[in-house]
Amino acid sequence: MHRIWPRVRQIWSETRWLLAGLLWLGSLGLGYAGFAVFARDHALEWSVSDITYRSLQLVILESGSIDGQVNGLLDTARFLLPALSAFAAFQVVTHLFREQTQWLRLWFLRNHVVVCGLGRKGSHLAAELLALGQSVVAIEADPTNEQGPALRRKGAIVLVGDATDASVLAGARIQRARNLVSLLGQDGSNLRVASSAHHLTRQRRRGRLSCMVHLDSPELLDVIKNSEMSSTAGVPFTLETFNAHARAARLLVQGDPGWQPSALGEHVPRRIIVIGMGRLGESLVRHTGYTWHLLGRAERLHITILDREAERRVGELITKCPRISTACELVPIDLDLWESHALLDLIRLGRTGQPYQRVYVCLSEPVLCLKLCLDLVQKVGFPSDSIYVKLSGEGELSHLVRNPLPGLTDAGQIRFFDLFEQTCSPDLLMSGSREMLARDLHAVYSAGIASSQTEQRMGLPWDQLPEETREANREQAYRIGTLLQAAGYELAPLQDWAAGERRFSGSEIDQMAHLEHTLWRQTKETHGWRFGARRSEDQRTHPDLVPWETLADEEREKNRAFVRQLPGLLARVGFQVDRAQEPK
Repeated sequence: MHRIWPRVRQIWSETRWLLAGLLWLGSLGLGYAGFAVFARDHALEWSVSDITYRSLQLVILESGSIDGQVNGLLDTARFLLPALSAFAAFQVVTHLFREQTQWLRLWFLRNHVVVCGLGRKGSHLAAELLALGQSVVAIEADPTNEQGPALRRKGAIVLVGDATDASVLAGARIQRARNLVSLLGQDGSNLRVASSAHHLTRQRRRGRLSCMVHLDSPELLDVIKNSEMSSTAGVPFTLETFNAHARAARLLVQGDPGWQPSALGEHVPRRIIVIGMGRLGESLVRHTGYTWHLLGRAERLHITILDREAERRVGELITKCPRISTACELVPIDLDLWESHALLDLIRLGRTGQPYQRVYVCLSEPVLCLKLCLDLVQKVGFPSDSIYVKLSGEGELSHLVRNPLPGLTDAGQIRFFDLFEQTCSPDLLMSGSREMLARDLHAVYSAGIASSQTEQRMGLPWDQLPEETREANREQAYRIGTLLQAAGYELAPLQDWAAGERRFSGSEIDQMAHLEHTLWRQTKETHGWRFGARRSEDQRTHPDLVPWETLADEEREKNRAFVRQLPGLLARVGFQVDRAQEPK
């Protein structure tokens, strides 16, 4: 139902004037026919102009009151025409006072999503959220942006203003929003939005604002990541960072069966080619290397990197991430990619020896992307299902890819991906580090549960869990920063690929397990749960709502097991646990 209603609302928004016009003409015809029948039945000598005039007067309630028996046609018209006129007047007034109408809607809005910036990423996200039935408030600085009216027709509230201005965010009712996503063009602007939102939510009375900001700079991304997991339970503001290129690389690898631990033999991509060492290409090399490290393969992953400045870019990558050389054999080749014959000769040479299993084309020029792909398939004979290509779904070539011309049939078999469509979907964009951690926590729990009816229900897939259960996992993810700080640790962006193997001492494990139980107990009691001999969702009772000292040994061990797995869980979402530095 949540998906159907937004579609109905969009269709109504786009066709309401046509429908109203057709109904108005039909009602006018009914009025004419009704007056004609009335004149005939009462032997009145009304001319065509008389009947037409009286029919038009129905619009303003001037001719509907007449002596004598009113026929059904006239009776319908004398109510329908004024109603349609009132509807048209209401629509005109609403349009003239659109801003006042928006403020009225904002007054009653709660748990909505605020999207800052209606570029390609922002407009795509807002449209997807509306299609899912979410309430959306969009903020756009450019009053001429064509996406604003389109989103208004779909049901969004669109405010024109500077999203970095605290007063504009306050006008978007940020204090009552559930999510804030800043997708402005500059990293500094996105961070100013986050800072203003953090200031505004300090006095928030209920709920938590999850703030997601997009950052292009990898260096800045690493700096800001230090504060992502540092918030504690009860703080109403959560900061998440997001980079389209890094997330696209993760999705490409996660969605490929060859990169999964279960892949065997020829299905494992041991030799790959990355064409283009820009931001997406670098992220892809990083993530394939890290995935290979986690898989624990005996041999090194062979990555051939083709770019005009491949050697320089690979050197910079190794400086930033030295461990990549231990898991991967990086082969940079400086090459002008427009000279496709050199590229084809290079790949032919590689295929006469050990073949490549994957090719990733990470270029910004769509014509060159498509040309290279077709050359690889048609001239080299590379399997088309092993070629992944960055290509905009809204670009001029997207239709050609979906509906290839004769002679280009291979284009439809190549695996194209749209950077922003895949990384700016609501599920992915709203699933920040804590959400991913919450899902991992549930997966760990599901793998170790017993077979009681309650635990079987708790072991359902994430999407089938009750919202309260998912929120409990999120709360546990929020508490991780508090646990680590209490034991003298801090979180940092993942740099050490062995960080997931860290081991805590026995005393540290007991300290954090004790604190985890205490915080869990406080959270449960805050939500109305109390001690009971049996767990009951209806009565909100739980047998573990007791002090740590009287908690059953089996339950204590569950908390200890959770603490032991923290380094690995955090490494999976891009963090490592470091010993906190002493203040100077």
